[in-house]
Amino acid sequence: MPKILEFELNGNYYAMEIHLTREIVESLPITPIPRTPGYIAGMTNIRGEITTLIAIDELIGIREHERSPSQKFIIFMPEAARGNNIGMIVDEVYSVLEVDESDIEYTGNGGGTAKRSFVKGIIRIHTASDDGAGAEVSQRLVLYLDIDNLIAYLFEMASR
Repeated sequence: MPKILEFELNGNYYAMEIHLTREIVESLPITPIPRTPGYIAGMTNIRGEITTLIAIDELIGIREHERSPSQKFIIFMPEAARGNNIGMIVDEVYSVLEVDESDIEYTGNGGGTAKRSFVKGIIRIHTASDDGAGAEVSQRLVLYLDIDNLIAYLFEMASR
């Protein structure tokens, strides 16, 4: 069963594989990098390491997203980021969940599409609540991001 990290961006739920995450950091000052694409938010200093931050909302196409004052940075494992210090900005980080493969509907992004997709699939998260009248199970849909594809894209764009 895959373990995922669930987070929020612009009121929507997203997930990524937890093994790609080095750490989650509270918001720090970000220094913009001149003449970079809009999805490069800037850089920050995390315990003496300069880390490039990606505005994931820009990269996946969420428009007019206002930054949350309580935003968090998800920092990728160096192995996942080709040895670099890279992270992404999200509004909130929720939890690590184990999901059943049967609850994941993979999108099957074929290589024939002109526009690259960063969505690996859709995860159905089942939650139970008991309001006194009996347990009720609800389902929430979470977009499962393809972080490997996203990082590959970043390096492809940087080499142009």
